Amino acid sequence: MQKTSEPPSHLQSVFREYRPALLALSLAAVGLSLGWKLFAQRTAARTSHAETSGVEDVTRIWGGPLEQPQPVIAWRRTDAATVELVPGELSSSTIDVELDGRYRRRGLTEFPGYEVKLDAKYAFENPANVPSFVMFQIGLPVERKALMLTELELQIDGKSDPDNTRYTREGIEWSGSIPAQHTATIQVGYRARGLGRFGYALSRSKSSEEASVVPVNKFQLAMRVRNVEGELDYPVGSMTPALVEETGGSRLLVWKVDRLLSSFDVGLVLPSGANVTSALVRLTHNAPWFFALYSLGLMYALTAVRRHARALHLLALSGSYFLYFPLATYLTAYASWPVASLGALFATSGLAIFHALRFIGRVAAIRIAACQLFFLAAPAMGYLLPAHTGLILIVAGLSALAVAMQAIGRVASKLDESQDDEPRGATSVVESPSRS
Repeated sequence: MQKTSEPPSHLQSVFREYRPALLALSLAAVGLSLGWKLFAQRTAARTSHAETSGVEDVTRIWGGPLEQPQPVIAWRRTDAATVELVPGELSSSTIDVELDGRYRRRGLTEFPGYEVKLDAKYAFENPANVPSFVMFQIGLPVERKALMLTELELQIDGKSDPDNTRYTREGIEWSGSIPAQHTATIQVGYRARGLGRFGYALSRSKSSEEASVVPVNKFQLAMRVRNVEGELDYPVGSMTPALVEETGGSRLLVWKVDRLLSSFDVGLVLPSGANVTSALVRLTHNAPWFFALYSLGLMYALTAVRRHARALHLLALSGSYFLYFPLATYLTAYASWPVASLGALFATSGLAIFHALRFIGRVAAIRIAACQLFFLAAPAMGYLLPAHTGLILIVAGLSALAVAMQAIGRVASKLDESQDDEPRGATSVVESPSRS
């Protein structure tokens, strides 16, 4: 009697159909994960080296962080018997700052440089009924080895006084006589180049432990920031602005108090381009997990393709997916990160979609475009926009889940229809024996 072989089960048929694809994806996952790991380590090492050694070179060429100290004023009556000066208080301090971002790049690392124009007006009222001798001192905003000031100007009541103005290593000094009951206006202005942060020090010492509390009257600092992308930050231990307003591509920050007794300073920290490189490194570290989701999407997109051809297509599409991460990273050395990221996304996604249109079909191309959106564009946006990472990933996950539920529903419906078309087996009826 000839023995007939049993037909393979449905699970065995599915495994046999997708075995070449699973083998191709396994090989691709191992190779791509190793490549991503090596690339992320190399990029992190280069970025760390540039941040430590490159910042000194950039500071030497461009300039360092700027922190303008609040001026100090002292006075005495001209008819006083003593020659000692008494500390005085400024009646008001009005500072206008225009800050234009000028980012400096060294390799993959971008340093937040800027050009600043400062125009400060200080008022001092002579409380005496006779003329008083006044000494006005204002410090320099940076260390002298990195000093680069242009258009430096100091005026008393709208006029320059070079005979009574002296430039020292610590700053600028003016001394002279102010008439009785007269409010003198002292104006200081300059242009400078800085790096990283700009601040205005209200305390007389940069050390937080030695900072002296100085009373400040009618203080207002208005800073207009241009050509700076990203979120502005503020130094630790500083006052945040009372007003932040965005108008015409620039941001206006205003600090304003009528009477202040504090050792806190004011200022801002520019967003660093190194944050973008670090975000790309973290994204590359996690690329294997996103590739796993991308592979599942590709398996569904290529269901209509024969099994050996499917494996070859998966290898080609995996290569285009891998290419995005090094391409986006290196493009940031030549363009801003939005342009670099979008350029790399369009280039790699264009390769994948064109490949599907040319060799597979329109339906597969649409599905692959959705995979590029959910499993490449969304993670990249989430990492490069850290302020909105959670929202971006949740929206992308919800959208991907909706598409997956539609696909699963269609597959389930087809399976149900195929089972309905199968001939049903005969039902055997066993009669119970009749009782005699």
